[in-house]
Amino acid sequence: MSTLNDVIAQFTADADTAHEIVHGDSTTTVPTEGGPVRSISKLVADNQALIDAALGLNQRLLQWAYATSFQLVSVTRDINSAIVTASIVWPDGGTGIFTTDTASTTFPGAIDAWHATYVNGSVSHTITQPAVTRDVSGAVTAQPAVTIA
Repeated sequence: MSTLNDVIAQFTADADTAHEIVHGDSTTTVPTEGGPVRSISKLVADNQALIDAALGLNQRLLQWAYATSFQLVSVTRDINSAIVTASIVWPDGGTGIFTTDTASTTFPGAIDAWHATYVNGSVSHTITQPAVTRDVSGAVTAQPAVTIA
């Protein structure tokens, strides 16, 4: 059976541990009986790093999408030679599937809207180009923003 002194000593030790978790810096990991626990500051810093990495990837995906900087590996085309679907490889080695959502009926072979997947390890996104508007010669006159989900 625990004595009052034992209970007070344990309470004091637990309070010290809690203090380290609450007030530790962005590199502090506190050993506990249940395993290591990151300080609040470290938890925030680690999550911010993940967010920053994701935003960096999203920016690269947007750049690659606007420039169509992916490699077509295996392609299926319609009778006008427009891509219907394709296996693709992104510049960083991620893989995916390109799918035409709207092929131009006015300009056969042109693609007005599409989406592509991006998969790299446990990270996956869908990149979508909504339908563009073309002038009488087929040039794109309005291109809605590419989205990433």
